[in-house]
Order: sequence, then structure tokens, then C-alpha cells
Amino acid sequence: MFNIIIATHGHLAGEFLSVLQSFFGQTKKVKTVELGDQGIDQFSKKVENVIEPLVDEPVIIFCDIAGGTPFNEFAKKSTAWENESYLFGGVSLPVLVETLNLRMQNKPLKDVVDKIEKMVPLTRFELKNVKGDDDE
Repeated sequence: MFNIIIATHGHLAGEFLSVLQSFFGQTKKVKTVELGDQGIDQFSKKVENVIEPLVDEPVIIFCDIAGGTPFNEFAKKSTAWENESYLFGGVSLPVLVETLNLRMQNKPLKDVVDKIEKMVPLTRFELKNVKGDDDE
């Protein structure tokens, strides 16, 4: 089972999780990270704390805005991932519901990604392509 991380400005991630729990009951392997008034440094530490135990596991990361701070912080730390991982900007409740539905059906992560990319226009950041030639 792959992990899901929802990262947003304000309390949106928590509200998404609350709605998902009302639909599905307990939502295992779903984490939220919210950017409030604490600033980018504190938020970056939150991101690291969420990433650290999951680096060896497959994950989909959903952010509210492609190019926003939550998205950018996960993109910066994307070299930490050791397994299949995807980062999306522009998340919506229908995408989250479909993702959990497909995960409950034990669909492979790649199939889930293919399906949700067709649902609505999302911005996908290719995590494998972050390193430049100068980074090694």
C-alpha cells in the first residue's frame, strides 16, 4: 500500500483529511502537512519529519498549488525518496477520493497515477529528474 501526503497552505490539508475520514473511516498511511503562520523554516522541518520515515516507501504527494511553498519544499527534498514517488500540484477532493478508492482496490501506484492524471489538469513534477549534472 502506498502512502499519501497532503500538503497545503492553511488548514486545507486537515480539512481534506477530515472529509476523507468521513467517507472512508480510518485512513491509514495518509499524512498531512500544513503551512500556517510559522514560516518556511518551521514548515520545512515539518516536511522533513513527514518524509523521514517514508523515504523507502512508495508515495504520492498532493499539494494545493504547483509552485507554492508546500510544493516547492517537497520538490527540494525529492532526492531523499528511495522508492516510487510522485508530486502533484493542484489537488482536489475528487482526486483524493479516487486515489483512496483505487488504493483500497490494491491498484498499483502507477495505475493510480495514470488514472488521476486523466481526471483533472494537475501539474506533475518528475522527482527523478531533479538532480542536475552539477549536483553529483
